[in-house]
Amino acid sequence: MKRLTHSGILMLGLCLGGMMQSCSTTDSNSTIQPTPGQQAMIDRKYGMFLHFGMNTYLNAEWSDGTAAAGVYAPPADIAEQAAGWVRNAKKAGMRSIVLTTKHHDGFCLWDSKYTDHDIANPAIEHKVDIVKAVSDACQKEGIAFSVYYSLWDRHEPCYQDEDKKVYIQYMKNQLQELMTGYGPVHELWFDGAWDRKTEDWHLQEVYDFVKSMQPDCQISTNWTIGKRPVDMQEGDSIIYFPSDFRLWDPFLPVADDPKIYTHSGKQYYLPFESTQTIFVIGNWFSHPEDTTVRDVEELADIFYTATINDNCLLLNIPPDTQGKQNPKAIENILTLARQLGIENGKPFPKELKKPQSLITDATAEATSIYKNDTLHYGPSYAVDNDVSTSWMSADSLASMTVNLRKESKFQEIFLIIGENSITQLSIDKEDNGKWVPVYQSGVIPKQRGESFMGYGTISCKLDEPISAQRLQIRILQSNGKPSIYSVRLK
Repeated sequence: MKRLTHSGILMLGLCLGGMMQSCSTTDSNSTIQPTPGQQAMIDRKYGMFLHFGMNTYLNAEWSDGTAAAGVYAPPADIAEQAAGWVRNAKKAGMRSIVLTTKHHDGFCLWDSKYTDHDIANPAIEHKVDIVKAVSDACQKEGIAFSVYYSLWDRHEPCYQDEDKKVYIQYMKNQLQELMTGYGPVHELWFDGAWDRKTEDWHLQEVYDFVKSMQPDCQISTNWTIGKRPVDMQEGDSIIYFPSDFRLWDPFLPVADDPKIYTHSGKQYYLPFESTQTIFVIGNWFSHPEDTTVRDVEELADIFYTATINDNCLLLNIPPDTQGKQNPKAIENILTLARQLGIENGKPFPKELKKPQSLITDATAEATSIYKNDTLHYGPSYAVDNDVSTSWMSADSLASMTVNLRKESKFQEIFLIIGENSITQLSIDKEDNGKWVPVYQSGVIPKQRGESFMGYGTISCKLDEPISAQRLQIRILQSNGKPSIYSVRLK
């Protein structure tokens, strides 16, 4: 066994703490302008998120940490596959990689001295250090290497210790491994903070500890401000302090995204990093049933929205159990890169032109809005390319009208809905001031609900292409809470 005892962990942590100089950057970051580290992050602009680990082999989005380490069963060539992920990112014009080194299940993608729940477990045949494979490839290809690390750990026994500092020391010991064993780490992405009170995470201590090893590493905790981007206002309090940037996955920023936030009476500049996933259904880990990826037009819209205002985009393209990334996903990001002229690290356009997909600049109206709250549930959220926001109706039967910026030709109306929230619908197009039926569904079968995000999909394929500028989606039957997250035309 390689696990250190709790007392051993604490003793080691105290020794390390005494050897390292404190490096708090909180006061120096109190500024309304980007720090050099933040500016470097803003300049990177575009990266790839890699969700890979125990959940990949459990066909799950979240797991509870009880699965045996041997469930993780990568192929013999997983190191070569990992290098391929980085090459794909570079070809697609991405400047960074963020790897999920440890998700909520506690399984580590490196050989940690502090747990057996990792890639070096005796039950695992191919004991490849994925963190090393990815970081080495990033250094070779000139890509910024970054890590995701879950604060919440559903496997590690000391997480349940009454003394919360015991787990904090365990976490610091693992972070020391990540920050000293793999070269430069440009971002540290914390997640899972909701499982404890904010003060129990001792974030200032952890932040200073990481900065003592990687001074330029930009650090943040998911749900940084405690509000969705649509609700963020200049001067809002930073909930998970200190932070170098804002996170709230999987939201996109608003057009006039504010940058200045406060803590203890001081102001801090915080850019926003959007995390979006390549799959239409919104999953983060790879699943066999995920076969539909976002098309190039939609990806262009997302890129523009996420990066236009000194913010950043992480596009999640998870490897499957064989270490392969979805071929269509790679094809689409390479096509997008060619359209933007950024492939293989070419400079980003100085002026990014707004893409013109069929849904770009569309508006929407609805006969009913949940709680009459247009700010959070209005119909505009069904046409904003953000699958984390939706129109929600207050009534079980309602209709929504989509107004395109110009008359357009298409043959499929694809809807992402609240899972099983709409069970029958019809679609009309406006023709000379009258609504003309173009599609009516039968009763839509109940969907299996594999998506952690709670989405369902409806593909309305027409017999032949139509031209229209206004569409009306009428909900004929629902579960009482109909919602539409996204309308896409193809």
